[in-house]
Formats: sequence, C-alpha cells, structure tokens
Amino acid sequence: MKFLATGWACNLNDLFVRFPYEKCKSFLGKTKQLKRQKIKQVFREGVNIILEDIIDNNATFKIQGIGCQGGEIHFEPITGSEFERVYAKGKFKGVDFIESLFTGY
Repeated sequence: MKFLATGWACNLNDLFVRFPYEKCKSFLGKTKQLKRQKIKQVFREGVNIILEDIIDNNATFKIQGIGCQGGEIHFEPITGSEFERVYAKGKFKGVDFIESLFTGY
C-alpha cells in the first residue's frame, strides 16, 4: 500500500512571495528589507504562540476558509511505551525523555 502526502510544505520565504508589504503601514522600516524582516518575525512568533498553546492546552486551532474550505491544527501526544518504541527507532532525538515525562508530539 502506498501512502501519499495530502498536505503541503513550504518555508517562510515561500509564504511571503506575493505579500503586499507596501500596505503594512505599521511596520515602518528604514528599508524595504527591514520591513520584510519585521513582518516575517511577527508571523513566526504568532505561529510559535499557536503551536505552544496547542501543545500545552491540548487545543485545536481552526482556520476558517472561503466557502466550505477550512483547516485545523492539532497534535496527539505519544506517551508511555509507544513513546519508548518510536524513540528507540530514532524519532524525538531532540527531546529529553525524562524532562518531557516520556511524551512527544
């Protein structure tokens, strides 16, 4: 059985290719490059706050779309023996298993 990816991935620069920077009057910078950096920094911090809230409070972040399209972000924790099994296979190498109480997202 073949599993196909149903999502998409991109980096921060790809997200802001067609972003109208000139319409952001509150992010005044000396140069256009500084304005771009500030806008990307605000976006990155916003995403970081959303992800931390989802993990800390076991919440679901719903994004309203146009028409019937929409999306949501949620995580299911991996704990206990299942965490130990996937940790042994190489997942969660950046996670301290004692500090995280054998839990990964």
